Formats: sequence, C-alpha cells, structure tokens
Amino acid sequence: MGGSIFTSGDDPLHTPRMPPYVYHKVKAACHAALRTMFLCVTSPIEGPEKKDYGDLDILVAMETRLVFPTSPQRDVPRGVEELAADIKAALNAERSIINPYTNSMHLAIPWPKHDFQPEEESDDTQCYIQVDISICKNMDQMFWALFKSAHGDAWTLLGSIIRPFGLTADDEGLCLRIPEIEKLDKKKARVLLTTDPVEVLHFLGMQVEGYWSEPFPTVDVMFSYIATCRLFTVHESSPDPPPDNNSTTKRNMKTRPIFRKWVEDFLPRLGADGRFELQGQKDVSDTSDLRVRVRDEAFRAFSVEPIYWAQLKDWRVKKEPEAVKNLIKSAIPNDLDPQFRGNLLSAIKKIVMQDSKEYGLIPKMSLRDDEGFYDKDMTRAFVEENWEEIGKLAFKKYSDAYYAGLQSKKLKNARGTAIQSQ
Repeated sequence: MGGSIFTSGDDPLHTPRMPPYVYHKVKAACHAALRTMFLCVTSPIEGPEKKDYGDLDILVAMETRLVFPTSPQRDVPRGVEELAADIKAALNAERSIINPYTNSMHLAIPWPKHDFQPEEESDDTQCYIQVDISICKNMDQMFWALFKSAHGDAWTLLGSIIRPFGLTADDEGLCLRIPEIEKLDKKKARVLLTTDPVEVLHFLGMQVEGYWSEPFPTVDVMFSYIATCRLFTVHESSPDPPPDNNSTTKRNMKTRPIFRKWVEDFLPRLGADGRFELQGQKDVSDTSDLRVRVRDEAFRAFSVEPIYWAQLKDWRVKKEPEAVKNLIKSAIPNDLDPQFRGNLLSAIKKIVMQDSKEYGLIPKMSLRDDEGFYDKDMTRAFVEENWEEIGKLAFKKYSDAYYAGLQSKKLKNARGTAIQSQ
C-alpha cells in the first residue's frame, strides 16, 4: 500500500509502494522539472532502512518568474490554484487535488515506463505515483518544513518526548503551551518560541553537525540520537515515556511501526540498562514541576515571558465573564421556582458583575483584584450567603413592576372606554 489519497472514490488509481530505484529516479525527474519553475526544489531527508516508499514529498520556494521577472506583469505572485496547472503539466500528472489552505497539492503521475511493475500488480495494470508538493512562502518556512519532516518519524519521536513538558513543534515552529488554555483551545494556547532548527536543537541539548544532512544508516542509530534530547527519559519502573494522554501518541502506536518499535523495543532496552534519569531526577511520574522549569528555561532562551503572560491574561479577560456566570449559577440551588430563580440570577449578575446598587445589597469587599479578575472563592461565598435575601428583593421588585404594569394597563383601558362612550 502506497500513497492513499487517490485510491478511493468513483475512479480509484493504483498507487503501490515504490522500490528505492523507482523512488530516486522519480524524485530526480520531478526535481529537474520543477527547477524550471522554482529556484529552490528539495525533498526531506528519508527515514532510515527504507525498503520502499509510499509517496514522494517535495518542497518548492521562490518562483523563478518572480525572482527574475522578464516584464512588470510577470512579477505578480500566483496562488496555488494558478501554480497547480503549470506544475501538473511539468510533471505530466493525470490527477491533482489542491489544498489552498496549506498551499499544497497532491498529484498522481504515471509509473515510469520501462521500470518493472510492483510484484502484486499484473503487467497490464496502470500504476501511479503520488507526489505531494508544498509551496513555501519563503526560505525560513522551507527550512523549518525540511527540519520537521527529516528522517521520517524522527519528529514523531521527539514530539512524544517534549510534549509532557509543555513543548510542541507544529508547522510554524517550536511552541510553548499555556496549560490554563490548552484543554480548551490548543492553537491559542501556543506561544511561538522559534522557527530556527538550530535554536531548537540547542535548546533540546542535541548535536547539530552530522545529523541533519543525510539519512541515518539504521533505525537504531536514529533512536540513539533522539535519546540524546535532554528531556528524554525512561521510567525506572516502566519502559514508557513520561505520562501523556495525548490521543496522537495512542494513534502513533497503531499506525507507525517505527514509533511502536521505539516504545516496545528501544525504550525497554534502555530501561534495562538503567538509562532512565532526566537531569538527575529519576521520578518523572509527575512532570508538573519539570514543566514549569522547562517553561522558565524557554523564557530565558527565547525572551517570550512577556508574550506568554500577556496571552494568558488576554485569554482570561475574554473567558472571565462566562466563568463568573457559571460560578453564580452553580452556587444557587437548582430546585427553586423557575420565575424566582430567573429574577435571582439576573439580580446577582448585576450586583457582582455590574456593581449595581439597585437592590441595596453589595459585597463588603471587592470581589475583584487590581487587574479586574474575580476571586472565585469570595464570589461563591457572597452568592451562597446572600442569594435568599437577594432573591426576595429581586422577586419583590419584579412583582411590584408587574402589578404596576397591570394597573397602568387597566387605567389606560378605562380611559379608552370612557372616550368611546362620550
């Protein structure tokens, strides 16, 4: 089974896995064709011990016509939809799927003529190769994408190591996650640290030279290099990495053989050798303290502390009203008369959140700190101690207004009747 994006639908294509000879031949031909359109064309470093390949990944940047325009009209950037037509023609692709959101495309190109067909296919079966192309907006983006995709599953392994300590490497760069936000919004919880691969490796305590220019000779050599990450550890009592309930980790165990080999083979071997220490700490069952330490190290290394706290404050400011409303609701009994409870909630929200004095009852002390955030314990205590009295005042105010309205309506109707009788 190779690239799978064209294998379903009304007219599926056969895209079997490629032997190394076919893969490298197709890669060289695609690179040459694309260099007529782009100054920079490359592919990520392949994973170790690859016996075959499911698809071909290519990154391109700096469209030639923009760098060396032959006329003023030719220096206007084109979108992925426009570029796709020329790229499809250059690679002689028969099918294409464009993703404008990621500035990428998938192409299906014919299996090279005169090269042997895969063993599982008959001689008359038309086979195709899936080529995935990403159009990078600049060289920094290209360098990061190459780094993130290098060595196959290398970053799948590194990601599982650094995640419990609040670090994530996404498509933009290395990020620090804010724990108060990440359970509710993963993207808004991220603070970008750097897009520089060298800075990332230095921060993780890993050697740069000699490891990011060519494939690792074996999977075990790659594993040993990944284990040089300063956040890497193996439990003394368990071969598993630090606790991480991330669903991605569980999915990787099922779908990625290299990741499964890392967990089921390499880590137990290291655990048996006693290599489970992390910065002198053997017990990493609770990573909370270590996560704070790594956060503070990131503050110093990348100067993002003001951004981190500003981002957290902005989040809290936006979420505070809803949180206070929910707190007020939870502090009031649910079995009250619906009309009474509705008036009570409205009154307490006005008192607590709008500093209303119309009910003649206000907190003895401010429920908010100097930055405007509520003390949740004090707020709950105020509501629990005063809801009955506030409820009576609110319901009386509602009742008085209701009956005053009825009386006004009666008077209005009476005047209308009197006028009609005259």
